[in-house]
Formats: sequence, C-alpha cells, structure tokens
Amino acid sequence: MSYVKRHIFCSFAPLQPNQNMRPKVKLLIILVLLLAGCKVMAQSVDSLPARDSLALPLSDSLALPLKDSTDSLRIPNLDSTGRQIPDSLGYIYQLDSLGLIQVDSLGFFVIDSLATFSKKELRQFARQKRKEEKAIADSIYKSTFHMLDTYVVPDSLMFRKVISWTHDTYFNKLNFKDIDTNINNSFYDYAHMKEDVGAIYLGTAGSPVLSFNYFKRKTKDRFGFWDGGMSEAYDRETLPAYNAKSPFTVMSYSGTLFANKEKEELNVGLLHTQNLSPEANIQFFYQRKGAKGMLQNEATNTRTLAITTNYLGKRYVMHGGYIRNSLRKSENGGIQDDLFITDTIVDARTIPIWLSKASSALASDQLFITHSLGVPINLFRRDSIAPEEGTVMYLGHAGQWNSMSRNYTDEIGLPDHTGRKFYNHQFHLDPLKTTDSVQTMIFDNRFFLRLQPWSATAILSGLEGGVGYELLSHYCFVPDFYTAGPSNQQTNNAYAYAGAYGMLKKYFAWNAIGRLDFAGYYLGDMSLDANVRFSFYPLPSGIHLKGRFLFKRQTPDWYINNYYSNHYVWENDFSKTTRTQIHADLSIPDWKTRVSFSYGLAGNTIYYDTLGVVRQAERLVNIMTATAEQNFSFWYVRLNHRLLFQLSSQPEIVPLPLLAANLRYYLEIPVVKNVMTAQIGADVTFHTAYYMEAYNPALGNFHLQQEKKYGNTPYIDVFVNMKWKRATLYVKYINAAQGWPDSGYFSAPHYIRPQRVVKLGITWPFYVKPSKTGSVDSSKKSDHEIQNTHRPGGGISTGRPVR
Repeated sequence: MSYVKRHIFCSFAPLQPNQNMRPKVKLLIILVLLLAGCKVMAQSVDSLPARDSLALPLSDSLALPLKDSTDSLRIPNLDSTGRQIPDSLGYIYQLDSLGLIQVDSLGFFVIDSLATFSKKELRQFARQKRKEEKAIADSIYKSTFHMLDTYVVPDSLMFRKVISWTHDTYFNKLNFKDIDTNINNSFYDYAHMKEDVGAIYLGTAGSPVLSFNYFKRKTKDRFGFWDGGMSEAYDRETLPAYNAKSPFTVMSYSGTLFANKEKEELNVGLLHTQNLSPEANIQFFYQRKGAKGMLQNEATNTRTLAITTNYLGKRYVMHGGYIRNSLRKSENGGIQDDLFITDTIVDARTIPIWLSKASSALASDQLFITHSLGVPINLFRRDSIAPEEGTVMYLGHAGQWNSMSRNYTDEIGLPDHTGRKFYNHQFHLDPLKTTDSVQTMIFDNRFFLRLQPWSATAILSGLEGGVGYELLSHYCFVPDFYTAGPSNQQTNNAYAYAGAYGMLKKYFAWNAIGRLDFAGYYLGDMSLDANVRFSFYPLPSGIHLKGRFLFKRQTPDWYINNYYSNHYVWENDFSKTTRTQIHADLSIPDWKTRVSFSYGLAGNTIYYDTLGVVRQAERLVNIMTATAEQNFSFWYVRLNHRLLFQLSSQPEIVPLPLLAANLRYYLEIPVVKNVMTAQIGADVTFHTAYYMEAYNPALGNFHLQQEKKYGNTPYIDVFVNMKWKRATLYVKYINAAQGWPDSGYFSAPHYIRPQRVVKLGITWPFYVKPSKTGSVDSSKKSDHEIQNTHRPGGGISTGRPVR
C-alpha cells in the first residue's frame, strides 16, 4: 500500500491596506483563515500511517482490524443477480454467513482464489490434483488413499510398496519373504541353482531334478511321480502371495536367442498383481521353461499358470485360487555310449540315443482356499479388541481339490534292439506300444482353532490344533480291467494335528507342530516338526542361530505298493518309513556368512534299484551334511562361495557326492552410480565323482546305477551381469571351458549339460511409482542400501504408508 502525502498550501493574497477597514475586522479575518488551515493540516496528519525509527510504515491502514463501525467497508459489490463483482484489482472475496467479506485474524480480506482464477487455470489445477491422487493411490478403487488394517502384517512392513509371503495350510500363518531386486537375484534362471550348489538333471531347462543336498530334495506327498518336477512347480504353500499398493508387474526372459532353432532354450515369466482394495489382492502368474535340447528327442516344456487372490482384513484372512502345473518331455533315455562325448567331437544331434519315439506328460490342477477369522475374547481387563493384543481365538478352514496325473507313451518295434534292451525286454501289456496312465485325485478339508492366550509377542504366544479328512482316488491299470472295466481305487484318511509357538522380543522364537493320522489308509502315520531361533546383536544385523528337529513316520505312497504298467509291475506290502533329522544353522549377515549342519537317520528307506524296480532297505541309513556360504569383497572384487560336504553310511542305497561347490568370482563396477552396475566374471560348478543316480523315463524318477562314476569336471560359464535402474540383464557364454580338463560335462548318467552357446537373460520389475515429493524409488538406490534398510524384507520402493 503506497501512501501519498498531502501538502496544504495556504496562499493569501497580500492585503492592501484599506484605510477604510477597521483594524479589528482585519485581525478577525486573519484568525479565521489560520484556524481553517490548521484544521485541514491536522486531518491530513491523522491519516498518515504510524512509522518506526527508520520512518517505515508499521502497517497498512486497510490491514488494521476492522471495527464494527467499519462494516460498511466489508460490503461486497454485487450485480443485479446478486453475484459478486470483482473489485478494481480483479479480486473476489470470500463471504461470511452475514454476506460480508470475511476477515482473517490479522484483519486482511480473505480472497476466494478458486473464483479469482480463470477457467483454464482451474482445469489445470484439477488435472494436477488428479495426477497426484493417482500417484499416491493405495488401491485402484477410486485411486484414493486407503489404509490397510490387519493383524497379520507387522508394522515394520507396513511402509512397503509391495510385500510378499507364503502361507501354511495348517493354521493360515504367513511367512514373509524378500522381494529381491538386486543385481544377483535373477542371475540363476534354474530354480535348483538358486536353492542349492547343484543337482542331477537332464541337461534341459525344466527337466526333472534331484538335488545334490539330500535334505533339500523335494517330494510330493501322495503322488511320487511329481518328485522330479517339483523344482520348477508351485503349489498352494510355495506360491508367493502379494499385497501391492500400486500395480506390480515382473517380466522375464532367458534363452539362447542366437542358437540353432533345433537346440534353442526359451524361458519366460510374467507376474502381475494389484490390489482391488487395501485388503484384497489378485494375482496372475505364468512361467514357461523349456528347451529343444542338445540331443535328439529331448525337448522339454514346463509350465505353471496361477490365478490367485488373497484378503488381509482386520480379523479375516483368506488365500485362494487355481494353480496349474505341467511338464511335457520327449524321452530319449540318454546317450547309448558316453564315448561319443568324452572321446570324439561330433554334433550332439548325430549321437545315437536309446529311445526315439517316447514321451511323458505330467499335470497337476489345484483349487484351494485357506481362511481364518480372529475373534477377540475379553477374559482380562487388560485385553484389547485389537487382534494382536490380549486373548484372541482364530477359527479357520483349509480346503483343496488336487488332480495329478502322468502319462507315458513309447513305440519300440521288434527290430529296435537298443530300445528293447533299455527296458530289459520287459513288455507286460503290449510288445510294441506303451500307453501308461496314472492319476490321483485328492479332496482334503481341515478345520483348525488357534488360541492366543495373552499376546502375539509372549513366550507362549499361541496354542493351536485342528482335524482333517482326506479323500483319495487312484487310477492305475490292472489286468482286471479287461473283464470288469476300469475303476478307481478309493482310500480315505482322517488326521489331527496340534502346535504351539512363542517368542521373546527379537532374541528368541520357537514353534512346534505335530500330526497323527488316526484312521484310514495312512493309519498310524505321525510327524513332529520343532524349530527354535536365538538372535544376538553385537553386530547391526545380528547373529542368528537356528535349530530344527524333524521326525516322520509315514506309509509308502499307494503306487509304491501297487503298480502295473507295460515295463514295470509290482505289488508290495512295505513297512512304514521313518526319518529323524536334526538341523543347525548359523547366519551372520554383516559378514555375509552362513554355515549349517544336518544329520539324518532313515529307516526302511524306499529306493529304486539298478533295474528301476522299487525296493525297501532293511538297514538304517545315516546321512551327514555340512554347508557353508561365504562372500568376500574388496575394491571391485567379489568372491562368492557355496560349498556342500556330505557323507552317507550306505552309498549303495543313498549315493551322494562327497563335495559339491559353486564359486562365482567377478568384478563389480558401478558404471553410473545408483543407475547402472556391471559384473564381469565366471561362475563355476563342480562335484566329486560318485555313482550318480540315473533317470527312468517310464517311471519319471531316479534310480541307482553302478555302471560308472560321474564328476570331477568343472563346468564354467563366463558372464556379464548388469543392473540398469530396476532391470537386470545378463549375457553368458555357457560351458566356456568345454573340453577342459576333459569332456565329462554330464548332468546325469548319459545326459549332457548344454554345450558352448551364448545365453541372454533379462528381468524387469515395474510398477506405478509415486511422484510426490519425498517418495523413494528403489531403482535409484544401491543394492547395499536396499539390502540394509531398517525394514525386514527386500521391497521394491517406499511409498505412502498404509497405516
């Protein structure tokens, strides 16, 4: 506000002396004029603002608090329709309930900014507001922020943009997992290499696998034909679930893009998950792994399709969906003579194989639901209605329908002596063609109760128990079908289980669960699984010691006792098997160190002899395993080690490599800080020679062989591995040292690993990223920053909190 000084100049015309004017009259006129001038000057001085010592005005006269007597100044200008007219400066003011211009606490008129701006400016503001709301949306519902309120997610994970977990189907408890986006996460595209130092497999992506580590070998209860395929398959307990505050997608590809089409490998994956609300999430997952193979007739195609949903409510938690797994493979039985690999240099496609017209197909379809409801019980005054505090009861149900099948076909003519020799001339149903089919259907329902007596963080946090009923239907051909027609063998099973768990802050945790099958085909089966953890914190990430005790007494699967096919027939009455295991694990994250020790005692072990026939051992088998992981780093040098040491008291029943190793040595160079990192080095796998188990195409499993020891040959891949923002990509030169020190690069007896070839791979996670100030994108953080965040679990980025 500018101020204009008013100066009053009083000019008096010189009075001419008038002789006739009296002196008293003249004096009176002069006094009147002087008084009038002084009054005008006084009024002008009163209108000037007060000034400080620097002669600056202290405040605007219009900014002084308005008194009731000045309400007339607050009357707005209105047109004939009663709408406010902008003043000379173009402002429109906000009005109070009396229709007067509003005044703030300092006495200023309150301007109506929305009414003052133009329509174009208002549209720009609206578009910007919508963009901000969409960027911070926690669900797709109206793209607005909503809070996740659930007892199952710890506060330390509430700020995660995406959280992931698996759930157990006994009590619907969540096991949270890291979502790794660091440069090493996608380096191994075979699942068995991510989990262990190596495995027996058939040389192609997605083929059946038998892990070197005895205690990491996967099995499929009720249907052992899926044991070899479980490495790349998923079920309701292994498929990760997600809660994503904005849509989250991961796309991946790996394969031999420049290889001959006849030998090409192709692996693709797609994950998309998003929230329908803060609590509800849907997920689509597809994975395909396979290759045409180096040899004739060894194409492999493994696929997984999953459409699932989960709900994390304040008291209600649910997981459900559909999972489809399949493994289709052309079966060749392997190379007839290993000398074609070790002693000659020929095209692998020209090497003679055992079977030329054989194939197998595994399939599994699963529908499942697991859900539970928390009910607070106010037994004590300190009890709260919050499910994580006080006394709470959880009621739950888990159900599944699972259909698993395997089909095997071959054509072995009478002149095909090698093919007939492969199966020891055993043809029980058809001398020329084989069409074997087996199928198992499982319908399982269990109901459980969990009781939290005091608190979720007490030394005795919960007591739990449940009962279940299992209906099984088996199909396997028997000669009676010729007269009575095909039919299924029905069995059932009833069981009960119970458990307990607790913790003491972050230093101690324990849990145990036991199961007893009290009726049906599996009557008398039992198991006990107990775990304990101690944590100490002399280092920022702590030192963690875990222990586990596992005992299982189990009836052999139905097909172990009853099986009839074209090449194999048996009818057994095997005793229950027993397994007792003790595990200890020591982890020091700050030192990148992890060591473990396992001891197992197996009784009545089931195995397949050198002819592929199922047997049961009468002797106890003792197995000891020790593993070590240690990563060293200095300057740009990285030295990663994974070692496995094993002993078996009965190698003729359970053969194991004495030593297996996976070494990865490389330089890690920050090309562009926090944007691009590159690794250049070599990846080496090695195991000592032993009588490695052989693969049986007709049964789809691994059996003993005493023909030859395999091993003592390193397998070396040279690679360039990069991370660019969120994407990770690599280029590998597979089997770079082929022929050194020899050509024994066998993945299983008579099966070879890939020969020299260039392999490409890329994994790209992306999501709707918040654009608000203060949001953090993990792609701009270093791997060290991501892995050492104060929140447990790996995460993608940090966005708005959900709670």
